[in-house]
Amino acid sequence: MLQKVFLSGPIYFFNFLLLSHISNAEVDFTNDVRPILSEYCFHCHGPDKSTRKAKLRLDLSEGALRDLGGYSAVVPGNPEDSELVFRLHSDDKDELMPPPETGKRLSEKQKKILEEWIKQGAIYEEHWSFLPIDTPSVPTQSTKTKSNHPVDRFLAKKLESEAYSFAQPTEKKTLLRRLYFDLLGMPPTPDEANQFLKDKSDTAYDRLVDRLLADQRFGERMAVHWLDLVRYSDTIGYHSDNFMEVSAYRDYVIDAFNENMSYDQFVIENLAGDLIPESSKRQKIASGYNRLLQTTQEGGAQAAEYTAIYQADRVRNFGVVWLGATTGCAQCHDHKFDPFTIKDFYSLAAFFADLQEKPVGRRNPNLYLPTPEQEIKLSELELDKKESERKRNLHKPKIQQEEKELAKELKEMLTNFPYSEPNRDEVEKKERIFVEDSAPSDADLNGEWKLTENPVFSGSKSIMRTGQGNNQHYFINSKNPHHIFSEEDEFFAYVYLDPKNPPKQIMLQFNDGSWSHRAYWGESLIPYGKENTTSRLKIGSLPELKRWVRLSVTAKKMGLKPNDKINGIAFTQWDGTLYWDKVGVNAKIDPRQDPDFSLKKWISIARNNKSLPANIQNLAKKKENDRSETEKKSLSQHFLSFVYKKIPKSAVELRKKLKDTRSKIETLDIAVKKATDAINNYKKTFRSMLVSQTGNKRMVRILPRGNWLDQSGEVVDPAIPEFMGKLDTKDRKANRLDLANWVISNNNPLPARAFTNRIWKMFFGYGLSRRLEDLGGQGEPPTHPKLLDHLASEFRSSGWDVKKLIRTLVTSDAYKQSSIPTEKLAKADPLNRLYARQSRFRVDAEFVRDTALSISGLLVSDIGGTSVKPYQPAGYWQHLNFPARKWQAGKGDDLYRRGLYTFHCRSFTHPAMLAFDAPSREECTAERPRSNIPQQALALLNDPVFVEAARVFAEKLLTHSNKEDLAKIHYAFQCALTRKPTKEEVQVMTELLSQQRKRYQEDEGAALALVKTGQKTYSKNIIVSELAAWTSVSRTLLNMYETTARF
Repeated sequence: MLQKVFLSGPIYFFNFLLLSHISNAEVDFTNDVRPILSEYCFHCHGPDKSTRKAKLRLDLSEGALRDLGGYSAVVPGNPEDSELVFRLHSDDKDELMPPPETGKRLSEKQKKILEEWIKQGAIYEEHWSFLPIDTPSVPTQSTKTKSNHPVDRFLAKKLESEAYSFAQPTEKKTLLRRLYFDLLGMPPTPDEANQFLKDKSDTAYDRLVDRLLADQRFGERMAVHWLDLVRYSDTIGYHSDNFMEVSAYRDYVIDAFNENMSYDQFVIENLAGDLIPESSKRQKIASGYNRLLQTTQEGGAQAAEYTAIYQADRVRNFGVVWLGATTGCAQCHDHKFDPFTIKDFYSLAAFFADLQEKPVGRRNPNLYLPTPEQEIKLSELELDKKESERKRNLHKPKIQQEEKELAKELKEMLTNFPYSEPNRDEVEKKERIFVEDSAPSDADLNGEWKLTENPVFSGSKSIMRTGQGNNQHYFINSKNPHHIFSEEDEFFAYVYLDPKNPPKQIMLQFNDGSWSHRAYWGESLIPYGKENTTSRLKIGSLPELKRWVRLSVTAKKMGLKPNDKINGIAFTQWDGTLYWDKVGVNAKIDPRQDPDFSLKKWISIARNNKSLPANIQNLAKKKENDRSETEKKSLSQHFLSFVYKKIPKSAVELRKKLKDTRSKIETLDIAVKKATDAINNYKKTFRSMLVSQTGNKRMVRILPRGNWLDQSGEVVDPAIPEFMGKLDTKDRKANRLDLANWVISNNNPLPARAFTNRIWKMFFGYGLSRRLEDLGGQGEPPTHPKLLDHLASEFRSSGWDVKKLIRTLVTSDAYKQSSIPTEKLAKADPLNRLYARQSRFRVDAEFVRDTALSISGLLVSDIGGTSVKPYQPAGYWQHLNFPARKWQAGKGDDLYRRGLYTFHCRSFTHPAMLAFDAPSREECTAERPRSNIPQQALALLNDPVFVEAARVFAEKLLTHSNKEDLAKIHYAFQCALTRKPTKEEVQVMTELLSQQRKRYQEDEGAALALVKTGQKTYSKNIIVSELAAWTSVSRTLLNMYETTARF
């Protein structure tokens, strides 16, 4: 039990001395105190009641001041009477806080901050990010800046007490490249650079900003950051990591930024575009945001488990993307640092429970995006379908009535027909057909059985096959195998060889338990069996072309004996195209084994005949003793009416009429099906998209400890976090559209702060609050809270105008200052928390690629489209299974698209992208790390796209002019770095060029290998050794840090 103990003697005197050093400064709860309490105290004494100890809360004033039995953890104004202070200094390990076993220990400075805060009154403040957005006045006076820009004024205010000021303005070339990288993700071309550098007017920079914000590349640059946040990928992630088509969402994001869609509209369309009344196709595409998470197709995966996984993923992503909050920390228990409860977590999950989706298995696209040309063709196909349906609706009822009357007449005619099972003495020779108009319905099929209506020998369809080398289709495991009666049984098949593409060999294979009986015609290429044996017997040359030819072979020639059972036939060929029709056998057949004569035999195979009416098939599946007399009679009547061959001639004629009538109905149905299939098959050629679709009624309940097997938790309805208010939907259950409207409401301070903070980071290197994914208790308070609120307030009041916000930032003097710090500044503010200088950093992975392609002139500037596959190391996907896949690099323009269009695989993200810190996007990424590793240099030197870019860049240098090497080196620097080379750089490049010339003149094979890298052919008008030497110079330039760094 906690005990009241006063600080006294030496301990108190020591504390007094330390406190005296900071007692003159006011302790800031948000910046100084809350981070300490959050890190060291909230786990046991914070919002989560499940882990709270001693019934003590230190995240709330009332908890800290609560009477604990004659004493309190915090006594305002009296640190010496506060139990918290005593526990921080105790020598007793059972009383010391935090407990030693946590491994956490406050520094003396942190202890003094808490003590001084208590001494100053222990004033609690609500967490800064949950407070309403303020509209602070812009500071009017400053000794640190002459600028009237609000960004400069707020930053200068913080610098007033410092011994240093802002850095000098950066030079014009550096500012130009900075702005190009920041707004477009690539450096300027020489022409673009000259347009700005030669403009001496006062408005040159403002016009440059306007040009770049209007440039279509702006949307692509902004999309990269957004796609990280929403974990966009071209694959599903879990297990097999299969492909999913969602690239239209990427196009939507690019267009939204380029068109300057207001952020509030962007929020609504992402979260609930499908719920907007009369939503457009584009708004539905936006709602694909809800479908970008990882999913699984793994066989045996538990649907309930993955439903829980998906809902947790969505709540995590929703929190980080739209709120800048770690809502995921409340999945198993109340959040330990922020006011989010476990109920809040599952109430947010309930907003997404309406989404129609399969928890396990393939998720098919549910929105098609045809081109205008495809729309026209689709309209024609839909008209064809309507016409087919019109004809069916017009004629089918009359034909069905005719069918009904014929069936009744046939049934009455055969009611008293005397039937008895046949005996062996009734054996007769007959023709049995295995294949005609369709594949066998009573057997297992393998290979493609492609039906065609031309050419046809018998019936209405034949089987077409085309292929290269050895290829085949076959049926096996027939439920009604042919019993060999004698060695004279004759197997036959009709074949038609395409005169334009005839096969070199055709083969029939017969299965009696093994495929060891083969007859062939033509050359001997198919590698089955032993020549001149029954396993590989040549019957003759290839049949005549362009006509139906009957092929036949006896059982004797195939080594088949009486009572052998043929349960399958394979149709094999080498190359070419051919057609098969009317495949069967001529034989004496035991009528007891013939389903055309034996009711018992027919019933034995009817149970597996899917072409029969369902009620007849089900009756056949019953055991004979389990069938009632009525059921037996139904089977007998169907057999006599439609199968038995020995009915009276009048009944045969009536059966034929009935069959013809049914054929008419089938023809009408087939026409509709064919028209429907034509539409569906044509739609497969369309671009498609996986979008949100409401309609699911799934119930959501709290999962204790996040355990999907524990269904004991409370059922919850959609609701926003309780501490942030309540949605007013009256008696209606809230939906995603309500959630979206709450996100952008004035009552919610988080979205504007989160978005503004991230945009600031893009242009200044760090967020005003440095944890971009967490503005809550585990994040950092902003270095300039009034500036953040000013920008967020202006952002909202401007109608959520993204380009206006960006224009505000990049037109400030703070943005335009140098990134080179003075020695004093670097020492005083090494982390640049006061923004008294600009930041320098390597650009993101996609922009590294874009820069090389742009400098070389290879870059294809097309906007949007499906993902493309540039070069990738062979075998990189070798462990990507279910099914196994190989990376197939694209061709032509696909190889030279911008980096954000590169096919993104979560399990195996493109290695060049990974080297430069691109994320796997398995989870939301608010900020990428920036590493500096050897693999990056190796990628720039050896990845085919960079080698090819260097070679094409070299060609540009060699064809630019006929001037000497020095002029070419100067031009190379202008293209790559927007500046002239220094004397030292000229010397280095000249020496390198000389060395490489010598090397490649002596080794033309190496030169040729270098210039042949990539699919783009090199110019034959340039000497190979010279091109290779300049390629080495270009590679060096592309590998320089300055080339891919933003200064």
